[in-house]
Amino acid sequence: MVKEKVNAKIAKANGKVSKKSSVKSNLKSNEKVIVTAALPYANGSIHIGHLLEYVQADVYTRFLKSIGKDALFVCASDMHGTPIEMNAKKAGIDPKKFAAKFMKEHQEDFASYLIEFDNYYHTDSKENKELVEYFYSELKKKDLIYTKKMNVIFCKSCKRSLPDRFVKGICPHCTTADQYGDICESCGITLKGTDLVNPKCSLCGESPTQKESEHYFFKLKSFSKSLEKWFNTKESLVQPEMKNWLNNWIKKGLDDWCISRDEPYYGFEIPDSVKETGEKKYFYVWLDAPIGYISSTKNLVKGKWKDYWYKGHIQHFIGKDIAYFHLLFWPAILMAVDIPLPKLTVHGWVTVNGKKMSKSRGTFFTAKDFLQDYSAESLRFYYMHGLDKKIVDLDLNLDDFKAVTNNVLMGNLGNFCYRTLIFAEKNYGKIDGVADGKDEKVFVKKIEKLFFDIEKYYLKQDFKAVIKNILIISDLGNAYFQKSEVWKDKDSVESKKKVGFCVNLARNLSILIAPVLPEFSEKVWKSLGLKKLLWGDLGFDWKGKLKKVEKLVEKIEVVDKTEEKFPLQMVVGEIKEVENHPNADSLYLMKVDFGKKIGSRQVVAGLKKWFNITELISKKAVFCVNMKPAKLRGELSEGMIFAADDHENVSILHAKKTKVGAVVNFSGLENSEKEVTFDDFLKIKMLVKNDNIYFGDKKLSSKVEDIVVTGVKEGSRVH
Repeated sequence: MVKEKVNAKIAKANGKVSKKSSVKSNLKSNEKVIVTAALPYANGSIHIGHLLEYVQADVYTRFLKSIGKDALFVCASDMHGTPIEMNAKKAGIDPKKFAAKFMKEHQEDFASYLIEFDNYYHTDSKENKELVEYFYSELKKKDLIYTKKMNVIFCKSCKRSLPDRFVKGICPHCTTADQYGDICESCGITLKGTDLVNPKCSLCGESPTQKESEHYFFKLKSFSKSLEKWFNTKESLVQPEMKNWLNNWIKKGLDDWCISRDEPYYGFEIPDSVKETGEKKYFYVWLDAPIGYISSTKNLVKGKWKDYWYKGHIQHFIGKDIAYFHLLFWPAILMAVDIPLPKLTVHGWVTVNGKKMSKSRGTFFTAKDFLQDYSAESLRFYYMHGLDKKIVDLDLNLDDFKAVTNNVLMGNLGNFCYRTLIFAEKNYGKIDGVADGKDEKVFVKKIEKLFFDIEKYYLKQDFKAVIKNILIISDLGNAYFQKSEVWKDKDSVESKKKVGFCVNLARNLSILIAPVLPEFSEKVWKSLGLKKLLWGDLGFDWKGKLKKVEKLVEKIEVVDKTEEKFPLQMVVGEIKEVENHPNADSLYLMKVDFGKKIGSRQVVAGLKKWFNITELISKKAVFCVNMKPAKLRGELSEGMIFAADDHENVSILHAKKTKVGAVVNFSGLENSEKEVTFDDFLKIKMLVKNDNIYFGDKKLSSKVEDIVVTGVKEGSRVH
């Protein structure tokens, strides 16, 4: 009888929102749903900041499927654009192969965090090319595309036009320095490279010039009123903070959107561009990337993709840094081709220990890095434990993360489910009946309301409230189990039924938490001899045999104080051999011994102007050994020698008394072993003071001596 009551209430919530609910789900009972997360750019590794969005979208999709919705979670790798083209060229491989390597890595990372896509595709696919050209032809038919001459950024040093992302300068709106030419990360305004104050080429650092070029434009400005009307209606469900931004952008006035780029460019060529402009032009990545949502759907369901995009419900999850594109450009394009507009949920960034992720503080974690110390489900739980629908940054405080995992996930939810199932399996082996007395009926009534509230919060994407209410149920379960004291008279019929009630409660909790903790729930189901359970399976009438339950939660023993690490791994090496670089007049090739642990490495150094070969042979000096290996004029360099430079004199960092292979570090700072790039190194300021080397107020030394330099001026920088 209890199960029928619960399922009736859940069914009512699925089909029609209860009068108790103040929020409608905006989902019809038979409606098809597409859920998307932003397409990750195939030019680098996934980090824990990225993961927030994919976990958020995965949890929401899993929930929709649990309540019986026809929901699909689709995504794709964004594989076009200048960064991929340039980095593929540096690596000496085809751009498609370069991007495919990261696409494979991304899929592996997502799977390791239990993110389950129905389809994961790529934007350089046949389907995407067809759809991009279809959209473009429809826009042209409606007179929404035109060409005009415009100034573009041109770097004489690199001998190429620079896409906006390859120009950095001061934002003309908020005056924040070091901003890219496509969007200001500080104020969120979209930009053009020509807007920046004091622009610099991101490739060579030179000041670029401007040149005239003919380009294609989409008439975004003509959609201003339609967009304003859309995001100010209740149906749009645009978050209040986002609505304020959008209204401000509209008031300032929208510009028509340039949708083309000059060659060289890795992307789809615009049909007839040579005939129309005299040069090859390519679709801007921000046109073909969002269309990738549709092409991924089309690849999955073939000819039925219109049933989802024209007749269904589309839900995008995005970060606030790309809100401008998704809430202005993308809806305008969809309006133009008569596709119903999506719902969008915008989230903030992830910080670590209250600050932006930083390699220098050791708080920049790739997806793979994080799994070396912590479990995927602990991060999924922590993110959902703190995530509601507000556009605020979510802080991953490592001490708090440990406390939430150990005291909340393990100490509350995990403890109730595990202790109940262990006790039942060990003492009974099966459940024959469930307690249905006065106390239990009051209990069931209370949690029926919580079941409904949890579903309501899942639909609202208020995952913080979801977790809060699930924990209330497990709290009540722990109190019930403790009060029952079944271990005192475990063989009585009453005790067996009370344990049966607790087992059913653990089963219900596994259903409620399954979208967040799929492996946790599967372990509970396996111990009950069950396969996947859905929302409609909530109830208290399960009976059957029990199997031994696996460990449900991994305890976090130690939180690494990574914020105290210095980003460079600094080791003493002895220069054994030196010879001239065969392809560069200013460079030496050095064979350096770093001791047994690291061995011998080749280091390319620009010291030829300052030292002859005999001055360097047998010298012990400080080297960086976690620098990403790179080819310098055709020769591999597997490290970097440190030297102080005042533009007139150069001094290497001597370590006369320190053993080969020994670590040197700045007082109080542990060295990081994570790989760094030369660009990372350039951001670190080490200076000469009284012949010693300082990073801030911390002095460089080994266990036996301070590291010194000679013959350079006070304040010289270490390179």
